[in-house]
Amino acid sequence: MEINEIKTLLAINKIDNLDIFFDYEIRNLSTFRLSGKCPIFIIANSEDALISLLSFLESSGTGYYFIGRGSNTLIGDCGKTVIIKLGKKFDYIEFNDGGHITAGASCNLGKFIIKCAKNKYDFSFLAGIPGTVGGAASGNCGNQTESLCDYVESIECLRISKNKILKEKIKLFKYGYRFLKIDNLAVITRIFLKKDETERELIYNNIRENILKKKASQPLGSFNCGCFFKNPLNSKKTAGELIDSLGLKGFSYGGAAISIKHANFIENYGEATSEDIYNLSKIIAGLVNERFRIKLEYEVKIVGLEN
Repeated sequence: MEINEIKTLLAINKIDNLDIFFDYEIRNLSTFRLSGKCPIFIIANSEDALISLLSFLESSGTGYYFIGRGSNTLIGDCGKTVIIKLGKKFDYIEFNDGGHITAGASCNLGKFIIKCAKNKYDFSFLAGIPGTVGGAASGNCGNQTESLCDYVESIECLRISKNKILKEKIKLFKYGYRFLKIDNLAVITRIFLKKDETERELIYNNIRENILKKKASQPLGSFNCGCFFKNPLNSKKTAGELIDSLGLKGFSYGGAAISIKHANFIENYGEATSEDIYNLSKIIAGLVNERFRIKLEYEVKIVGLEN
């Protein structure tokens, strides 16, 4: 089905609690702040609306992609892909006895960290990482010693089975370095966590220290999407160290450049296009593979570009 047909059907078959935007500016969807248009962008403001939307998209064979804050996503020519975001209905945190925490998937990760700290739960290892709780869970964000999924007891999500949308609470799932595996996953809607209490002042100190470390070593003030590549598991060096050892800091392609501050960050320093950033990433990966025989994997999600 062509994109204009999809637009027409969405306009005619109105679904309550959906905010639908046509030809939406991509710069508003990603922290790369790139120019370009997304044919269809939708904010789902209720679970029923989300299920109805996914049922429509699945039945029409329309591709879709869920986005949080866009802090880990490179969006190109979306073509027929519909970009979906979870709205305020999915933005909440609840604290219960025994260290049990429930968080909606669209909850801002920074807000989550601070509210948990106020309740004596230490998620300071996530401090300085932009995004949403759902995005952090799907990418299993963390540091070298701990990650968010270490504390996740179960995940509520929507899954696809024979073109049907199933709401399920998953207790057994696979996760590891920068990945979470749930078969036939459409979207995470909320997560359930368990954490022991810690002294509040200690948590605040940890948050401040982690943010200062990131400010010192990462280009937090520029238009980027964080670390572009995963650290290779078959190397003693990180992705940034491998790239830096090739003298690539500052190397540019079009309006995109490798950060002077951290070699695993690609920045939009001018009027970069998504193709500029994607092509630069291909050059980086090619040079690292040529020199070290290591194939870098993307940590940033690529949407609408050949991967």
